[in-house]
Amino acid sequence: MIISELLRLRYSLAGRVLLAILLAEAIFVGLLLAFLPNLIDALITLNEVIPNATSADQFTDGQLAALTLASPQFQVLIADLLGNAGLGASLPAIAATLLGALTITAEFRRGSITGAVLAQPIRWRLILAKMTALVCAVTGAAIVLAVLRVSTLGVGLAVQAEPLLIELPDLAFRWALGILSLVLYSLLGLGIGLLIRNQIATISVIFAGIAIESIIRPLALLIFGGANPTLYLPFGLVPDIAHNNPLALLGADAPLTASLSAPVAIASLAVWAGVLLVSATVRFSRADVPAPN
Repeated sequence: MIISELLRLRYSLAGRVLLAILLAEAIFVGLLLAFLPNLIDALITLNEVIPNATSADQFTDGQLAALTLASPQFQVLIADLLGNAGLGASLPAIAATLLGALTITAEFRRGSITGAVLAQPIRWRLILAKMTALVCAVTGAAIVLAVLRVSTLGVGLAVQAEPLLIELPDLAFRWALGILSLVLYSLLGLGIGLLIRNQIATISVIFAGIAIESIIRPLALLIFGGANPTLYLPFGLVPDIAHNNPLALLGADAPLTASLSAPVAIASLAVWAGVLLVSATVRFSRADVPAPN
């Protein structure tokens, strides 16, 4: 059963497209950040030719130093598996959620869920097999993404002749947290998809949740301060899990981006994924599945 679910994920068009987008984003953003000092220098030179063409010459010396690979925080930003931008949900987290959701909703859309239920009538075991396959697939994809990110960092370090300033145990721990969080986001998506079943509606709900969180989370923090329930909403936990604030590199005061410790953020995400999966499995066990076309 698990092998068949792995094969389903292996040949899933949605999975391949999402992985290709993630890898392309990692290469583009990684190289952009690695060569950011050169880009800023080029923009400052452009200002000398065309006055006020850009705002690159407004950076202070301290900010320019922080935006080079001589800064450990900047190296962490490039190697960060979650692609943390400091502003909420990241592309890898969104992709993992969509993969989990699209995996199950595609079966309802095509009617193949009926054959799966006939092959494994005990439905919680069927969902457990799907979860296991999803965890394996996301873990493998996350490892590939981590290798690509550290390779991009290595290229930047070689070109700029800078040493690696990140401790390897710290980097491994960050990657472990990143892999775990991506797995939990995929299970969260699986739970949402299993509850809603309709593919378009599921995607709409996920992006609506991300949009609503991006509004109410900073607003609640601004009004009520650090202690409020919106801190535990799932899609805004990425900066807390990554425990890295890119905006602070520029000396910006960004209290709206990191408010929970990484263990608490991971635990909150696990609770969201667990509640949705249990609720969806109970409903799936009690409800009829669509007849095959």
